[in-house]
Amino acid sequence: MKNESFKNKINILSSDESTIKLLAYDLLAGSGFSGEIMPDTTSLEMLLNSTADVLILDSKNPLQMLPIDICKIIRTKNDEVVILILTDDFNVSTKVLALEFGADDYIKKPANQLEITARIKSILRRMNIVEKALLEDDEFMFNDLYLDARRRVCTINGNELLLSNHEFSTLLYLVQGKGRPVARDLLLNDIWELPSDDPTRPVDDVVRRLRKKLKSHKSHSYISTIWGFGYRIEPE
Repeated sequence: MKNESFKNKINILSSDESTIKLLAYDLLAGSGFSGEIMPDTTSLEMLLNSTADVLILDSKNPLQMLPIDICKIIRTKNDEVVILILTDDFNVSTKVLALEFGADDYIKKPANQLEITARIKSILRRMNIVEKALLEDDEFMFNDLYLDARRRVCTINGNELLLSNHEFSTLLYLVQGKGRPVARDLLLNDIWELPSDDPTRPVDDVVRRLRKKLKSHKSHSYISTIWGFGYRIEPE
């Protein structure tokens, strides 16, 4: 995680004049953030080399790409940057995909400046809390799993298991439970900061992918379902 003094830098990728006007004059100028509207000549390479702490990806953008596709590419290079997607076409299935592919939030347009500001601050605050908690203990072992929370690396018997941000956070949460059941609502609230009745079910999708990855690496660790409650990683 970057130094605290740089956590207010925002880059906005949009070609929507109403969105640009709202974010440039209200979000950046009036909410204590610094940053810029990225130019129409922005390339994918420029976006990947951005040093911003927050990227806001509009469905109308100079790259003429779907924000989800941009998000997927960014996540192959950068796990730290906060990604918010603004979209005209809001539906549950697309929101699920956005969260699965590494977006930190998914917001329907027209954007509300106060809501965007609150969500950004909430995400950054949550990341600060997690980082501070990890300063005391950042290495965890369970069965054949080793997790380095500071570097966000997971290995199975020395072989690295490639995980997305949400997959790593979910597995870490379960490993920290040391075989105790972890409530689905707790994962939903703490990792995604979504309400317990959110219909997108991102926790279930992440757990399903984690099971598949653990099995493909012949791990002895298994995530079981506690029906009506949540999940537990089973000791050997």
